[in-house]
Amino acid sequence: MAKKDFSKPRELIEFTIDQDTFHAHPGIPAETLMEYGAKFEGADMEKSTVLEKLAVYKDALELCLDGPSFQRFTARLRDTTNPIDGDQLDQVLTWLFEQYGLRPTQPSVASSDGPSLPDAGTGSTGSIPGEVLISEVSLVTPS
Repeated sequence: MAKKDFSKPRELIEFTIDQDTFHAHPGIPAETLMEYGAKFEGADMEKSTVLEKLAVYKDALELCLDGPSFQRFTARLRDTTNPIDGDQLDQVLTWLFEQYGLRPTQPSVASSDGPSLPDAGTGSTGSIPGEVLISEVSLVTPS
């Protein structure tokens, strides 16, 4: 009889910005991730408005962060005395998706050094349509 255990160890995922520590889910359910990807499949982020891009970022944050962390993070996106800026947002989302074994299909807008990552579907971790949306757009520069 063949037997295989497909269990996967899950680690707590957390990060800090200034004095705030944020907690992410230890994994993203496959169906939820596919729904996220399907929602943005075929979206042209270059033609999207800044508010549409912000909605993509918030959806990704809500996908990854637990409820209290999501609320604090999004509040700080509007906080003029204790802000999370566009570069930090881009870095956090890229890092979070890397923690889940995903990777952006293009380098972060904030980075200019180093080679580009391969196109979607060429890596062993696979790709989903929504993952390019995480790092190809900058909220600080409207298109």
